This record gives sequence, structure tokens and C-alpha cells, in this order.
Amino acid sequence: MTAHIKTLLSILTASVCLTSLLTGCQSAPAPAMEGHYTLQAQSVQVNGTIINITDWPGSSVTISAVDDETVTVSIDSLLLGFDTLTVSATAAGEGKDKYTFSGTYSGQDRDISVSGTVDGSALSLSITDTCTSPVTGRWTVARGEDALADISITYSSPAVTEIEVGGGITLPVETAVELMNELVRQNLTTTLDNLDYIELDRTGYLNISWKGDISTELEPLLTGVVQYWPAPDDSWIHLYLRRTITDAVGSPVSPIDFALAYSIDGSGSPVLEINQDTFAPWTGVLILALSSMDESTAPIAAILKEIAQSLTLPETAFSISVNLSPVQ
Repeated sequence: MTAHIKTLLSILTASVCLTSLLTGCQSAPAPAMEGHYTLQAQSVQVNGTIINITDWPGSSVTISAVDDETVTVSIDSLLLGFDTLTVSATAAGEGKDKYTFSGTYSGQDRDISVSGTVDGSALSLSITDTCTSPVTGRWTVARGEDALADISITYSSPAVTEIEVGGGITLPVETAVELMNELVRQNLTTTLDNLDYIELDRTGYLNISWKGDISTELEPLLTGVVQYWPAPDDSWIHLYLRRTITDAVGSPVSPIDFALAYSIDGSGSPVLEINQDTFAPWTGVLILALSSMDESTAPIAAILKEIAQSLTLPETAFSISVNLSPVQ
């Protein structure tokens, strides 16, 4: 009997060893893939596109084991709107020193799925990032009852009671703002006749369909270049131009991150707004741009310059709001 038991134990031991050889002596997947990984070129896909990792300096992934088959995956400096995104993921083994993980996140008006492979010391990552914000969709600028673009500019500041609009003419600030509203709405209504739609798509890109003339410099930016992400806690959306794009065009600001406040009206359409909070980082740029405006826009330039210079003053209130309507 003892001899039979020894034989069975020998067979069992041999079977275990053979299985280990065939599976690469694989340990529990979660602890085996623990570590900090710097992301390399060609190693990351977002929504099916390999991204240029130079646009995301300092991006990395840290994997920590929760148990043998569960990990937390912390993605740093890679996804817009998240300094760090941490996802709970299921871990599995695929052979010697090769492991996979997958998990999901839902929040901040985003549905994000993350999957990846750890092969030795190298990590590859695939992310699907879907925007679920109510601002997503195809929109055009709504028209008011007077058939002009539904755009409104408001401004008040205790430090500014009059504005010089050129030619030695000074107007009360209320009158100057009314004049600016009229001029802006008239000019933009004509221009916007060339707009088919503005699209905030679910993959996080701003796309514009434009049927009018456009410069060769601006045309490439209309589709699949300008990114956006929602910040619902602030009721903002951020428009973003990546570092490689802004550097290529010689932008003095690189990358570009521009915020818009938003609300949703009773019909479910977005109202986008620039106000002193969202615009504060760009005040200097606006003043510089206004200084170069030609004489035909002198009244608007003078009013806007006065407004821009007072944005940092206490109790100043300023907004430009644009009502959108859906494109059927």
C-alpha cells in the first residue's frame, strides 16, 4: 500500500510540475503585475487610435494588487480632466510573465473602460472614453425672435461707468453694452449663415461643419483635432489643443485649455457662456488681440478692451452667452 501511495504522489508531483512548465510556472496574476510603469511610444490607444505619448508628459500607470485576481489601476497625466484616474480591474494570466487586466469607470459625465497587458516590464493600454454629458450632439447657434443670432453680452462694474468708443465719443456703460450687443449679433448672424453645425461628439472631440471660405491654417482644426471634456461639478466644459499642435503653429500658450460655462435650458439645449471666471487666464491675450483690431471694429474693440481691463476688479460681472439649438 505504501508503495502505491508513493507512486501516486510521484505521479501527482510530476503532473503539477508538468502543468507548471506548460503554464510558465505562473503565479497569481494580480501580485505578479504590481508596479509602476512609464508609458512608452505606441503603447497606448484611446478610442481605437494610438496616441502621441509626447502630448502627455509624465504619463504613467501604477498597478496595485487587491487580491490574487483584482487590481487597482491608477492612470496618471493621460486622460483629460483627470490628474489621476483609478479603476478597479480584474487580472488574469496569459503565460509566463504575461498578464492582462480590465475594468470600468463611470462618473464626471464619462464612461471609461480600461484594458491592458503587462508583458515582463512593458505595459500596453487600451482605453475607450465615452462622453455622456448633455452637451454632446450636433448644434447650431439659435436665432432670437428678431432672427438674429441668440447671443447676449452682459457687463457691469462699479469701477466703470462710461466707455470711450472712439472719435471722442463717450457713452454710459449700459448704452455701450447695448451697442456692442447689437453690432455683435448683426455681424455674427451673417457669418453664421456658413455654419452647418457644431458637434461635441461622444469621443471627446469638437467638430465643425463649415460651408464658407476658411483659411488653410484653420481648416485642419475643424474636425478631430480640438478635444473637449466636461467638468459637471463646475458646469464647465474645457476645450483643449494638444501640445504637439500648439507648438507646431507657434502658439505662445501650449497646450491650450479654454473653459466655457454651460447650462441646459428647458428644451434640453445647451447655453454656453464665457464669464470672468472662465476667461480670467486669457485677459492679457484678449487685450493684445483687441489692440490690433482695425477701424471698422473700433467701437466693439474699445468696449471689449475696457471690459477686459476691469475683469479682475471686485464686483465686476461679465458674460457672453450663446444659446444653441439642435440640428435635426
